[in-house]
Amino acid sequence: MHKESIRVRSTGPWTLSARGLCSIPLLLLAAPALAQGTRVAVSTTDDVPAGPAVPFAINDGDVVSAGDALGLRPHFNETNFQGACGFIPGDIDAFARRRASTAGRADSLVFSLLSNEGGFLDGDLVGVSPNGGAVLIVSELQLATALGDPAAQIDVDALAYDDLGRVLFSLQTDLASVGVLDGDILRLETGMTGVTKVLSESDVQQRFTQATSLADAILDVQGLEWENGEIWVAVQSPSSHDGAVIQVTGTAHVVLDETQMGIGGAEVDALSLVRPGDEIPSLRCNAIEGLPGDAVHFEVYGEPHARLMVLMAGNTGVVDFTRFPGFGSWLIDRFDPWLRALIFSHQVAFAHLDGNGRLSADWTLPLATDAGTGFGGEQGWTLQMLDVADFELSAPLRLRRL
Repeated sequence: MHKESIRVRSTGPWTLSARGLCSIPLLLLAAPALAQGTRVAVSTTDDVPAGPAVPFAINDGDVVSAGDALGLRPHFNETNFQGACGFIPGDIDAFARRRASTAGRADSLVFSLLSNEGGFLDGDLVGVSPNGGAVLIVSELQLATALGDPAAQIDVDALAYDDLGRVLFSLQTDLASVGVLDGDILRLETGMTGVTKVLSESDVQQRFTQATSLADAILDVQGLEWENGEIWVAVQSPSSHDGAVIQVTGTAHVVLDETQMGIGGAEVDALSLVRPGDEIPSLRCNAIEGLPGDAVHFEVYGEPHARLMVLMAGNTGVVDFTRFPGFGSWLIDRFDPWLRALIFSHQVAFAHLDGNGRLSADWTLPLATDAGTGFGGEQGWTLQMLDVADFELSAPLRLRRL
């Protein structure tokens, strides 16, 4: 899509509207809901290339939605982290939604990193701030102290919240000083007063065998979720089940096998249940950075036949939007000169999705003068979308300017 640096291809479904923002109140019509079975948000241990079984490439810093007939969709990608947090994680090691949080919201998201980066440690639990940037939820020191070894350097490998809002977690490596194995499932008690071992690695092993009839060693718990009082896991081994979701309490069984996950049998490295409302309109791109004038490819996901307004700005900012569904915050500067020029010249873009809730479009990155400053101090451009039927807001996507 291009006309100079900002327009969409006139022949494509991503089009410009002369009515701009004024058209929104006329379009508050109910959109058809997507049928949804069991869906989970996952990150993979390694990058997964696109192929016959995987419709788009997955990086190990992406979180994608998988399971049921809706198939694979972006959930919170590298460029979303850049747009919301100000940095792109090298690898997402654990991912969860906070209990009692509003579905889809920025402040519902919690993650842990594989390596120390972005000003955080690999044992920290990090949240997404609705005001832009990332915030520390629980520090590595607090977890290590609750475990009984304040000097320990730990790496959180799996993360969930139970119905009381307590943190469930597993470690990447054994912590011999306190007798914890990397396959143990632990609970941080209220007030961080201590840690309880909910299931030992041998417990998980036994229940994995009950669920699958396989005696192969699980090696490690890599993903964790609490669903209706039961614990789900993703394990490191065997390879036939390292991309599956398995319930290990109550009646042990396979919740989603590798075929149902639809990620090409890739090993799962983080796991979270997708609640109704967590899958908001999403935008992914085949690049994380580029030069003005570079051609990039976008894919948009949402409700079937949805019409999404796409706002673009160089500078990040914060506009509260919590009275409507979705992400809860516009993370663009409302006074950004590029954004204001688009609005006042009636060049606001709209994405028209097909019957599967999809759109693909090519775009030329805008002029260098349209770039602005992000939450991480980087120069670039932010795009954020609004479904005009119900005002559901997407997470921001940010491309860094080279």
